[in-house]
Amino acid sequence: MDAADKETLGKLIRKNKRLARDLTRIETVFNAIRSAIIVVDANGEIQFANSFAENILGLGETRPSVFKLLPGMEESVEEVARGDKTVLREFEISYPETRVLNAQIIPFNFGGEFDTYALILNDITQDRRSTEERIESEKIASVLHLASGVAHELGNPLNSINIHLQLIKRRIAKLSDKIAPDALGNISESVEICASEVARLDGIIENFLKALRPMRPNMAECDPIKPLAETLKILNEEFVNRGVSVDINSENALPAVCADENLLKQLYFNILKNAMESMEQGGSVRIDASSDDDFVKISFADSGCGMSGDELSKIFQPYFTTKPNGHGLGMMIINSIVRAHGGHIDISSKVGVGTVVSVSIPRNERRVKMLS
Repeated sequence: MDAADKETLGKLIRKNKRLARDLTRIETVFNAIRSAIIVVDANGEIQFANSFAENILGLGETRPSVFKLLPGMEESVEEVARGDKTVLREFEISYPETRVLNAQIIPFNFGGEFDTYALILNDITQDRRSTEERIESEKIASVLHLASGVAHELGNPLNSINIHLQLIKRRIAKLSDKIAPDALGNISESVEICASEVARLDGIIENFLKALRPMRPNMAECDPIKPLAETLKILNEEFVNRGVSVDINSENALPAVCADENLLKQLYFNILKNAMESMEQGGSVRIDASSDDDFVKISFADSGCGMSGDELSKIFQPYFTTKPNGHGLGMMIINSIVRAHGGHIDISSKVGVGTVVSVSIPRNERRVKMLS
């Protein structure tokens, strides 16, 4: 290699280093922007996605074509290519959480052809909410945050009380020959009642914190009926003992959903448990499973006592319960699980007739839909 070649090679190396530095700077800037920026080719394959895009769309290492990720995007890109113009669209996504996105599609013209496109997505979910809903949501969030702190603070004293109750039990056992049987029995009974109440309070706090804890489902493609069948098997003996009949009606082949099977089991368990506890001895539960273009829907109809309109309006509020011994967190947990999967829940009820709880979970391949 002569001197001229070495000089040319050196220039190329320096130029590549500058380009690499410039690219790093550009990516740093893009990752700091609070808009989702995605660059795709003419086939919809993702060439670049900034950090906000990865978070808002739940992108992992394996990135599907944007045409599969955002239904209607292929037609939108074709429209851009035909007209050499920017196109605006709106999408509602249901995973990782429900959001409304405004999408701007910008073409890049390289060599006379449109073969690269930039998608700029802005989260306009908050703009779609009414002022009243936003205020109410913030109010509830503040109350729950305060209650969470109180619950944590109560945990340590309860643990201390429990430890001292155990010590009292041991001392009573050592003094059993020095205390009259009747007095010993009364003392032991009082200690057991205290221990039972401490355990009950500890359970309430644990359930409350569990309901508040942000859920990060371990999502995977699954059959929505499989965890339901397993839950029914677990509860079968209790159904039999209560004399409750269970009738299941399902489509022959329900489409798969993207869900956390363990959370679905907890969801089904809580709904079915509520249904059983709303009925006296006997009664029935009918389960209907169906699907449409976007969701798999599973409905649970019981013949229990039902709820009034006022009770129904408060059903998801923390600590609201219609049960004598309820803690008022079950429906809150149910709602959290459904929302964590990008789904929605509908409840109808009539006093003396029963309650219908309908859960809709997005189909695995339809977690995004175009709004306009």
